[in-house]
Amino acid sequence: LQHYFIQSNLRYGKKLDETPEEMALKLYSTELYEWNHRCWEKLNSSYSYQKKAFLDQIEDSDDNNNDDFEQQMNEFYNSYLLSNKENFDQYTKDWRQANIKLMYLSCRAIKSRLLKNTKQTINILNIKRSTG
Repeated sequence: LQHYFIQSNLRYGKKLDETPEEMALKLYSTELYEWNHRCWEKLNSSYSYQKKAFLDQIEDSDDNNNDDFEQQMNEFYNSYLLSNKENFDQYTKDWRQANIKLMYLSCRAIKSRLLKNTKQTINILNIKRSTG
């Protein structure tokens, strides 16, 4: 599984002038995307399974009143959210922590790129100064 951005722009291969910090950022962002995808896939699968079971239960009952159906679905959604509150809260906590790490790694990658470009510029200026 790869994010479209990873596939099209970042690639898994190392760029010729890529810094270790840029590579770490790229790998972590890929891992984070895959983790997020797995979490939501699991939550969506659970939701779909429970909703289907609930709808099957409603279908088996004799009561087919639309107003009653809407009320029952509302109760189902509320019940689902409450019963999975701990899962959602844990996901939110983990997601926030992961994004803080992602921002940290982004700052490190930007800093390393700036330092590398500055060093290259200084080297070019020194070469021009010594030859000219």
